[in-house]
Amino acid sequence: MFADGTQGAKIAGWLPVKAAVLMLACIALAIVVTADYLTSYELQLTALYMLVMLAVAWFCGPWWGTLFASLSAYSQIEIGLATGTTFSEPVYFYVANGNRLFAYLVTVFLVATVRANYERLQAAARIDFVTGVTNSLGFYEKVSIEIARHRRTHDPFAVAYLNCDYFKVINEGLGRSEGDRVLSMIGQVITSNLRETDVVARLGGDEFAMVFPHSGEAEATQVVRKLCTQLEKAMTQHDWPITFSIGIGVFPTAPASVDRVVSFCEHVMQRVKSSGRNRVMVRVFDPDEIDSIQRKALHVVR
Repeated sequence: MFADGTQGAKIAGWLPVKAAVLMLACIALAIVVTADYLTSYELQLTALYMLVMLAVAWFCGPWWGTLFASLSAYSQIEIGLATGTTFSEPVYFYVANGNRLFAYLVTVFLVATVRANYERLQAAARIDFVTGVTNSLGFYEKVSIEIARHRRTHDPFAVAYLNCDYFKVINEGLGRSEGDRVLSMIGQVITSNLRETDVVARLGGDEFAMVFPHSGEAEATQVVRKLCTQLEKAMTQHDWPITFSIGIGVFPTAPASVDRVVSFCEHVMQRVKSSGRNRVMVRVFDPDEIDSIQRKALHVVR
């Protein structure tokens, strides 16, 4: 799943957008109030007030939407008192404006509900339903974030590609439900043993990937060593004959694309598989060595 570091980055990127929306909304509300004051009371600008509060509720949340709804209703009351109304009794004027405020608040609530459901669906689209960890879509997004971050800060990052050895023994011999149990357990163990800023994803089948932001070879291999120990304990406790082949790609220089990151790490993992499985190997990416991963010796770390 996405860790707190990723959420922090999203929040940091979201704040300027929220501030910009609020600034534009204040300007728009001032324009609407001015236009409402300069026109006759018979010409209602309720739709324009609602457009402003809908934008605020969608981009900034229900509390800000409620504030703008209240400001809109208050402005319309003051304008009505200043310019005069056509109501036969003053109480009718306040009842009408009370009804308008109620409609504003209901609208803000409905918009906030739709926004919350939209965000839940967006999050669900990035979660693997078997393991509960990030799926391949979320993984590609996270690697894209790391590439962009690297280009700003020049900090290295690492990606580990994990394949479950002998998973077919479980999936074909004991059934898919048992295979799903294995995958779910692997996802739980990995998640509980990563750092807060790391991300684990299931790419499909019995393959997982981990992203280690701000990490070089030493940091990534330390985390993976610890992880392997915990994974082996979990497999032994359940009598599952699963071992793990893990290839780690370290990127002091970011490749041009996410696909290049994934293919590099997958090739490292395939070298592990071909050399006997149940091992961890690491390779530092060098953009000047095109396809050298197939020829260069890899550093065995476990």
